[in-house]
Amino acid sequence: MTALNFVAILVGPTAVGKTAISLPLAKKLNAEIISADSRQIYKHLDIGTAKPSLEELKSVPHHLIDKLEIEEDYAAGQFAEDASQIIDKIFSSDRVPLVVGGAGLYIKALVDGLFSESSSDDKVRASLLERVESEGIEPLYKDFEKIDPEYARDIHINDTKRIVRALEIYQVTGKKPSQHFEHEHEGLDHPYRMIALNRERDTLYNRINLRVDQMIESGLVQEVENILEMGYTGEENALRTVGYQEIIAYLNGEISLEEAVRQIKTHSRHYAKRQLTWFRNQHDAVWFQFETFENDEEMVVAILDALEG
Repeated sequence: MTALNFVAILVGPTAVGKTAISLPLAKKLNAEIISADSRQIYKHLDIGTAKPSLEELKSVPHHLIDKLEIEEDYAAGQFAEDASQIIDKIFSSDRVPLVVGGAGLYIKALVDGLFSESSSDDKVRASLLERVESEGIEPLYKDFEKIDPEYARDIHINDTKRIVRALEIYQVTGKKPSQHFEHEHEGLDHPYRMIALNRERDTLYNRINLRVDQMIESGLVQEVENILEMGYTGEENALRTVGYQEIIAYLNGEISLEEAVRQIKTHSRHYAKRQLTWFRNQHDAVWFQFETFENDEEMVVAILDALEG
């Protein structure tokens, strides 16, 4: 199979079956998986995030899983920057980047870019472009070098778009562009194709309920107890998520375990619904319905055909 010259992206709601499809798909594509999951990136959050098993992680190279400690914050813009660098490295090794996850904002930040409104100003940008037209790009590049010499070294003098953007950021925010881009991202430099997975609503909701039961049986309560024993309070951003907040409430004596499980199932179903709405409204994807296929293998073949077509 000829390696794809674009980024493959596989999205879908929680519990739809992304892992089951992504692993054989990655093997057939000679791909490495970049996780676009806002919680699997944290260490110690294993059961509650349905993190791939060690065996699954070993079967295909994975990135951005178990990268952070629980107390660390991680923004969508930072994910986009990290993922973009990994994508470049994967392409340089003649393999295919396969981004897999359900964090809609992470995917949007990666492919479209993510900017604070306060960092943009049409008048400032127009003024800078007028300077380019009248003076050429070199004087602007020299200004760029003065305000952020380290970042300027990574930008070619003829890259008008990035030079103008850097000066716009500086004039609007007063910050060095390199500081600003720690939390922002300009968009994917490579072409991409996005595949979205879905199931019939009742089937998806039943899978969510079953997954929650399996998490409890696999030791989710013990996992959360261990995390709290490490000194975490539950107020950390990484723990303010479905599955962990409800179990923490149970361990604090606020609700029963039965009620915690019920809430996790309800909140997970609501989350899945929001994910589906987001992907339908925000991204241009080719959708695949599990019920259309006899089995996962047949779906993988169809997805390969769609990516190569």
